[in-house]
Amino acid sequence: MQHSKIRSRLKAQLTRFTCELPAGLSKPLRNFVGEMLFGIQASQGVKLSNIARSLQEELPLLKTEDRLSRNLQAEELETHLRQGLLRLGRRRVDTNTVLCLDLSDVRKEYARKMEFLDQVWDGSAGEVHPGYWLCSVLGAEVHGSELTPLYQQLFSVRAQDFVSENDELLSAIDQLRAQTRGRGIWAMDRGGDRRKLLEPLLERRERFVMRSTGQRAVLDRQRHRVTRHHLGACCRLRYQAKIIKIENGQEKVYSLRYGAERGTVPPAGPRRAVAVGGGRRLRARTALAADQPVRSAGLAIAMVDRTNLPDAVEN
Repeated sequence: MQHSKIRSRLKAQLTRFTCELPAGLSKPLRNFVGEMLFGIQASQGVKLSNIARSLQEELPLLKTEDRLSRNLQAEELETHLRQGLLRLGRRRVDTNTVLCLDLSDVRKEYARKMEFLDQVWDGSAGEVHPGYWLCSVLGAEVHGSELTPLYQQLFSVRAQDFVSENDELLSAIDQLRAQTRGRGIWAMDRGGDRRKLLEPLLERRERFVMRSTGQRAVLDRQRHRVTRHHLGACCRLRYQAKIIKIENGQEKVYSLRYGAERGTVPPAGPRRAVAVGGGRRLRARTALAADQPVRSAGLAIAMVDRTNLPDAVEN
């Protein structure tokens, strides 16, 4: 009886979402999206047989699994669902929402015959394994704890239509720009500190915070050519904030001090600033911040490491 109530409540909560997300798809595919979302929630996994079992249809389990497998092959699913996610997520993107652009991977350790299966680097395990690259964007409010998924795209360098990793990242940025109309502050880790990504961002006049490798040359106030690490050493940490993280079920509070030192990134103009953040029990970080107030840049720096996002940030 209790399981029946939970199933009914879960289906009711998914109804509205599944009506908006797959807009533009045929009715069978819209129903399929709803069934998959419910099945993933109910089975707590993405294994197709468990999803089919959770639907509890009055059909042989094999028939249900075959139908789900057949619908998964629909080519229009990916485009419509990605656009639907952007369309729903843009409502929650404000002027200073942090847009965390991340390049990670999906591990397929036991796969042998998947299409365009690639060899990807797992930074957490420090090893290469079979899988796919994943470009994703999460929206996060600086003073909130909720994360909003905005964009996800799997890609493989072995695919015939693959151009480059930079092209994948810029495609994600352009698709979000079209939906958010310039709202939000992009946040990227050290992997984003590359000229082929930095220059297009500056050309698009995007606001961004990019964690720096510290070696890129910039011009200080006296027009001397220095590294960002050197410029950061000259920075006064005038502002402070607290980062609250949930670790092992308990809240931990970390203090952060940050500031900004104006500089120029050749060949960009003088409006570019280099922001520096650090604090007790936190590693010092240097990041490039473009076209935004110091306070917004400093707080965004605290969220540049998307693998360990804070649950809240307080001034």
